[in-house]
Amino acid sequence: MNRIFTGGTILTMADDKQVEAVYVEDNIIKAKGSLEDCKKVARWYEIVDLKGKCMTPGFVDTHTHPMMIGMCRIWADLDFPKVACIDDLVRVLKEHAETIPEEESICGYGFDQRMFKEKVHPTAKDLDRVSTDRFVQIMHASGHCNVVNTKLLRAIGVQDDTPDPPGGAFGRDHDGKPNGQLFDSANDLLSGIHGVRPQNHGPNIHMPGTEENLMKRFEVGQEFFVRAGITTVNEVQLTKQELNTYLRARDQGKLRMRMEMSFLSNYLDEVIDLGFNSDFGDNWLSIGSIKFYSDASLLSGTANVSTGYLDSERNKGYNYHEPEEMIEILVKAHKNRLHTLTHACGDGAVDPIIDAIEKAQAEDPWPEAIHRVEHAGLVTEEQAIRMGKVGMIPSTQPEFLYLYGDGVVNGVGSEKGEEFMPMARFKKYCPYFTLSSDAPVTTPNPMESISTAVSRKTNLGTVMCPEQAITVEDGLKGYTIYGARALRRDHICGSIEVGKLADFAVLSESPLDIPIEEIEKMREITVDETWLDGEKIYERK
Repeated sequence: MNRIFTGGTILTMADDKQVEAVYVEDNIIKAKGSLEDCKKVARWYEIVDLKGKCMTPGFVDTHTHPMMIGMCRIWADLDFPKVACIDDLVRVLKEHAETIPEEESICGYGFDQRMFKEKVHPTAKDLDRVSTDRFVQIMHASGHCNVVNTKLLRAIGVQDDTPDPPGGAFGRDHDGKPNGQLFDSANDLLSGIHGVRPQNHGPNIHMPGTEENLMKRFEVGQEFFVRAGITTVNEVQLTKQELNTYLRARDQGKLRMRMEMSFLSNYLDEVIDLGFNSDFGDNWLSIGSIKFYSDASLLSGTANVSTGYLDSERNKGYNYHEPEEMIEILVKAHKNRLHTLTHACGDGAVDPIIDAIEKAQAEDPWPEAIHRVEHAGLVTEEQAIRMGKVGMIPSTQPEFLYLYGDGVVNGVGSEKGEEFMPMARFKKYCPYFTLSSDAPVTTPNPMESISTAVSRKTNLGTVMCPEQAITVEDGLKGYTIYGARALRRDHICGSIEVGKLADFAVLSESPLDIPIEEIEKMREITVDETWLDGEKIYERK
């Protein structure tokens, strides 16, 4: 179908910034500029009237967990303020239990201990109040911690004398006995004998399920991106479970977004042996990158923060790998022409990553390499300068600041916490940066993310270090063209340019029209349509 889009604001995210019309032939952008320019190129066409709305390139989310958001939205919703204390938690889980078959486990997602009245993680004793004869499991908002009831704790083999695993830990009571809290690699115990076990390569967010259940998770999760105008995503923790599901979705015609898939680093040797590299795949599914973990979660209090924590009995975080091993595996990936993305929430986890990329580029220069730092929440100015010199890209989630900023300040102190998500620092020193959701840690919504990056205001009304704000245009680029570059897809998406694929989001109004003093109104902008490959795949009712 040949179409000319016109009648509204069209933001291209290219040098021309804004045009009157765009001509699409089948699924390719063939012309842009004035309406008359487009009509001259088109042989025949229909007019798509934007009715005064704003069209942008389809958004590019560089850090997502599509199946995880589907899984978590099937579970009980434990978000704040719905759940603001332990009693709320127990009540919501009991209510959820009444809606599912009795043989199913009672599961919930999204609790944040820093927002609880008690300011502590729940324990097995708390979940025993929900049920003692059914399994109960809840996942922290970060995905880095689960809490289980006593029945499930014993079923997975945890006894009073079970030691902490490498890359993880058990929460413990005052006598040192496991209390139901499973941090990071300890969650491998929940995946069963045949499930995914990342060990010290990352948190286990890959709860087992049947093929039918796994596909349902994907379909539920995918809809969040489609409704948000996001047409390209990076699945940043690919295991056999996700890969098999995405391949089935493609073959069954269920894939409604483009995906860069990043294998988890426990597969590094296998990926190298199989010959995957930076050019494997097509416009729908591609593989060419490896996801590493340097530390754990700032939100659950396990990230490596150099100054420690102020709000927890566990005042130190940890790294998944010793610095020497972190450097070794990152250099290995680079030398085998695999792009990398490495999770680092605390400042204490960043230096080994930079050391590795400096070493890799010195020993085996690869100018085209994309080496990213994921989250980069507490990156210092010195670290940002070093990142920029070696061409590293921060992949950020400003909405973390909105949802969790006050808790971060309480956890690590105001001096460090106020600079959480230092976007202006990245703009100054790094080649570019990306904005993303880390769904399900936040719900995919580019307008909310950009608004927070500009306002630096939390959901409790705190404005944190306004000197670290960026502009609306910066934010839009971070969620479009910069994201496409980070995924090596800027030749097909991320901007409205001739030759690129016809992936668009249509917004209720232009973000650039919001006065800076009213920037929070950007959170009210809606995605009214999503277009993929030249076809409308979503329309807001």
